[in-house]
Amino acid sequence: MNTDSINKYIKEHYSEKRKTHTEGVRRTVIPMAKKYGADPEKAEIAALFHDMFRGTPVDELNRLIDETGVSEKYKGSANLAHGKLAAAVMERDWGIEDKDILDAVSFHTTGRAGMSQLEKVVFLADAIEPGRDYPGVDDLRRTAGYDLDEACLKSLEGTVEFLNEQGSFVDYDTIDAMEWFKSLKGEKSMDTKKIARMAAEAIDKNKGTDIMIIDIAAKSSFADYFILASGANERQIGALQEDVEDALAQEGVLVKNIEGRKDSGWILMDYGDIIVNVLTAEMRERYNIEKVWADCNVITMEEES
Repeated sequence: MNTDSINKYIKEHYSEKRKTHTEGVRRTVIPMAKKYGADPEKAEIAALFHDMFRGTPVDELNRLIDETGVSEKYKGSANLAHGKLAAAVMERDWGIEDKDILDAVSFHTTGRAGMSQLEKVVFLADAIEPGRDYPGVDDLRRTAGYDLDEACLKSLEGTVEFLNEQGSFVDYDTIDAMEWFKSLKGEKSMDTKKIARMAAEAIDKNKGTDIMIIDIAAKSSFADYFILASGANERQIGALQEDVEDALAQEGVLVKNIEGRKDSGWILMDYGDIIVNVLTAEMRERYNIEKVWADCNVITMEEES
């Protein structure tokens, strides 16, 4: 879609504050869409339209609700109504029929269960664009850099907490979205545990020793599982690194980064949610990494069998 008409509308109808916010969302959502597999052009269109009726007086919003057929339950609620109206007018006046774009605009405030990647990036870009300044936004921006679903969940939880503190109504779509993202997190955790198990099995199969799978999810912001294993010598830890890489690559799981060298006695493999450490016995004893995670649950190979 050519965005000239909506840009003209923004120039003529948006306040300076709303223009700045919209541009912030547009500039935030495009790289996020590219990173997380959403269509950048659709993301830009949704960003430009999303706040079309933000700031519109409630009486006018109510009139538009009657005119467009948007549910009457949104009457009197500018915060909840503006996205629904924007989606309805996009379809009616601009001829935009792409359901994914319409949903991204319609649910950009509340979220919903079953959100597409496009909906997620628009929802989150609205929450973290550079002009946003509220407690927790910097942490939310950091999370958005590596885990889209976790960032959406954090944003929803923050919204629910704020609305509850204010004694304000929490839209059912927001509650459903929060529960849906929690369920995704549970599924992801199960998948991550399976991958951690596969890495440990590859080490065990090739004579690695003292293997520990440590569940650090509750204590760490950077990973869910931390694997420790020992090799008899530098040559073996190099071989164990290759064994893990090969085993996980066969499942489509590729290492993000490798630190250390086999001649240093310590190799760290970063898989994002899983960190694999293979050390010589001497290096492991010297640094005693287990002590750092002593209060975390250790999953033994016997438990997983």
